[in-house]
Amino acid sequence: MEARTVFACLAFISSFFAAAALFTWAFSGVRQRVIAGRAHAGTMPHQGLVASALRNGIPQIMPVAHMLLANKKVEHFFTCAQQVAAIRSYMTTPQALCSLCCAGVLFVAAAAAALTASVVLGLLVAFGLVLALGFMVAQVLEKRREALREAIPDALRSMSVCSHAGFSLLQTFQQVAKEADEPLRSLFLTAVHDLETGRTVSEALEAFRKNADVSELAFVAVALDIQHRAGGSLKQVLEAARDAVESELNLKRSLRVQTAQAKLSARIVSVMPFVLITIFSLLSPGFLTPFFGSLLGIVLLGLAASMQLAGIYLVRRLLDVKVD
Repeated sequence: MEARTVFACLAFISSFFAAAALFTWAFSGVRQRVIAGRAHAGTMPHQGLVASALRNGIPQIMPVAHMLLANKKVEHFFTCAQQVAAIRSYMTTPQALCSLCCAGVLFVAAAAAALTASVVLGLLVAFGLVLALGFMVAQVLEKRREALREAIPDALRSMSVCSHAGFSLLQTFQQVAKEADEPLRSLFLTAVHDLETGRTVSEALEAFRKNADVSELAFVAVALDIQHRAGGSLKQVLEAARDAVESELNLKRSLRVQTAQAKLSARIVSVMPFVLITIFSLLSPGFLTPFFGSLLGIVLLGLAASMQLAGIYLVRRLLDVKVD
């Protein structure tokens, strides 16, 4: 094996993992502590080149970003990415994120193609980068939802105690906001802000339900709204909601444990073909060239890629067990 090939392989792998580590540092994880009064005044925007790029995007690529965002799935992905940036207190828009993503993917594809002298491998690496970004965004949002779910029973217990003490709904939300950790604290602070600024209880609870983005809090918001309109004991409503939420959480924990091994296996099997093709192409230049020598080779390569994507989609659907 030539020394240049070995060096190129090591340089490519190092740059790929460095880029992945940088993205993880910038966008992964949920902030454990935020500035007090976040819902009232918002967080102070970050300064610097990264913050400026996230706010403004790349103007030259904005037309392409607008075209891509016309697709509902693409728009949903970058809306989720915007939520991830908001968790890290970065101000951005789906259009700006889409333009940055397009520029990054094009740069990585060009660099990989130039490094390996293979356009196909460059496109393959770019596709793998897109999948990695999607996975990371989904993981961050899922961790945030799990943190919300785990904090709900304690919040409901605190609300029940406040109700027994004769607190109003506004006072109850204020007390829970003081005791809760992020990200639940921000949701209750937002609801407190809505109530203090003159919105009705129904409007504040509806906004609370939409901002929560988890079914357990949506159930609590609906229960509180019904109790506010129809009357009755708030303590009984909260205790019933807590029992229902705890039962649902126990079921989800059980499902998560039972499907953990299958999900890990599915991820490895899904990623391994792309990793192997990348390694073989780096170690053996022109590895994929025979496929493009005839129409049959192109058809077989397209069929293999379609089957791989279909397999990933089916496995994800099978393992995506939802408890509603």
